[in-house]
Amino acid sequence: MSHHDASGPKDLSQLTKVDVIDVAAAVGADKLTDAEIFKRTYLGHGSQSSVFVFQGHPGPFRMHVHETHDEIGYVLEGTGSMTVGGVSHPVKKGDVWVIPANTPHGGQFEDAPQVLFISSPIDDPDDQDRVWIDD
Repeated sequence: MSHHDASGPKDLSQLTKVDVIDVAAAVGADKLTDAEIFKRTYLGHGSQSSVFVFQGHPGPFRMHVHETHDEIGYVLEGTGSMTVGGVSHPVKKGDVWVIPANTPHGGQFEDAPQVLFISSPIDDPDDQDRVWIDD
């Protein structure tokens, strides 16, 4: 389900903040639990972009698309593979990728991943732009 409606774009200006964030401390204070499938730790939002850390468990992460935003991912921790647009690539700490809007993508990790993502335009944490693709 898309988060667009007839009233136009949602005002997300209340999310905008300018700050310097200690990423490791932010993630450490918002640790993924065994009960959670994955977690997004939002670090900040500008008027046109968002930054967050994705935390996951070892194993697969389902294929999905984002209808309204692009994503740039940078691996902070973990090794595995990313499939973007039907092509799989091995990934490790320090690797980066770009996922254009409406491009199917998912992952498979051997160990618990932490991936810093930048999304543009802004990614509303209360109205996730994610459409799961059933296998």
